[in-house]
Amino acid sequence: MIKLIGLKIVFKPTMTVIGLQKEPSKKTAVTKGDHYHCLFDAKRLSQYDYSDSEKQGYCSTDGRIWFCKDCFEKVQQKHKLSVVKNTIETVENALRNYSDVIISLNNEQYFLKNENDKIVVKHNGLVKIYDDILSMEREQHFYSKPLREIIDDIFIAEGN
Repeated sequence: MIKLIGLKIVFKPTMTVIGLQKEPSKKTAVTKGDHYHCLFDAKRLSQYDYSDSEKQGYCSTDGRIWFCKDCFEKVQQKHKLSVVKNTIETVENALRNYSDVIISLNNEQYFLKNENDKIVVKHNGLVKIYDDILSMEREQHFYSKPLREIIDDIFIAEGN
């Protein structure tokens, strides 16, 4: 049983975990709104540099339920919640459609954008410009690794 500010949630084998077994979650960088809160420990999840917040977490695919990484991993171990995998194709398609992409890990973020068919990557005040998506994938390292090697670890958001 988990208590959250007077709310009791009891997990039984026949119950869904607050609808999450029906609704898969995804590893998401926080990009919209001021902030969200983890469903279980109320940790703040925000795109802004609040001292007590994280810039990434797990979000239901409908955007209604958020977990911080620690809480999600605990619940996921016990209840085998499904997670939508991040893929290279997701990043490529977003950039082809001129949607911004944010890649986040350990509260460190990269910002990717397609500007006039050039791929712009911003990180810690540095800007790199690539002729196309393929050259960005070959040359750019995220957290000291190529995108293909880190895709399963990172949190991704897309949007303008």
